Amino acid sequence: MATFTPQRSTEIRDVLVEYVHDHPVRHRRPAMGAALVLTGVLVGAGVSAGAFAASTLLWPGPQQPTGQPAPHLPGSVPAPAGVIPGSPLIVLVGQPITQTFNTQTTVSLADRPESATHARVTLVPAGTTAVAVTLSFGTDPNGNNPSTSWTASDITSGANLTTSYDFPLDATVSTLYLTPSALDWVVTIQYVTQVPTDFGVNAHGQSYGVSGDPRGEPDLIAVGATNGRQGYVYRTELDAANGTTAAEGFKTPEDAVKWQEAHSGDVRRLPVYESDGETQIGEFHVGG
Repeated sequence: MATFTPQRSTEIRDVLVEYVHDHPVRHRRPAMGAALVLTGVLVGAGVSAGAFAASTLLWPGPQQPTGQPAPHLPGSVPAPAGVIPGSPLIVLVGQPITQTFNTQTTVSLADRPESATHARVTLVPAGTTAVAVTLSFGTDPNGNNPSTSWTASDITSGANLTTSYDFPLDATVSTLYLTPSALDWVVTIQYVTQVPTDFGVNAHGQSYGVSGDPRGEPDLIAVGATNGRQGYVYRTELDAANGTTAAEGFKTPEDAVKWQEAHSGDVRRLPVYESDGETQIGEFHVGG
């Protein structure tokens, strides 16, 4: 069940207030980042680090966090069987690069295959520690990069602590910045080409696929239902439930706060359908 913790409730409020502050008189769909904070287990961008925590539960898709480089992607192709429409196909290019580090480190990304659209960065802690560990990693020299943290017990528990993210590449990107607080780390960089896939279209002419695609949002958005099945919710119903529709009418930060407070604790149960938009297979919960 996708629910809102107190921390997530605060995040919702902050995002709504920030949105209204930045867009006091314009009436348009909020930035995708705000919608991701509000909705929970959508099927879309795959981001596994704390700086982009709004997207941590999303399944792989082509969407990038706001302000990220915009790679030149190949033309889209039909989604093969077993691939959710709109999800990219991943092609590995070149050989992986592996390096161990334990202090602030930079790795050059300049010498990369011409066809690479993303750098898949995977980090694994090596060894144990008696203190909490934090790690910042990314391609922004100003530090606007993902970060994550673990307690000492996390490190010694034997759990899989692998962290990975596909960083988009363009002419502005030349370096990977790694900033650990402690411990030895192993970083592996594998260049990939992301090939977009087309949205599906059902018999009613409705598009369906992942959320966060730069080409726009489909009519039916892929989600994980509470029963574990993958299906689709109507974008209009999702927008109404997560505050996107309401935000289009906000004129002041106070409007955003009032909406968030009025709906605190609400749980909206949206029907999840097969791609036909008619056959219900589960529920998707927003709020809580």
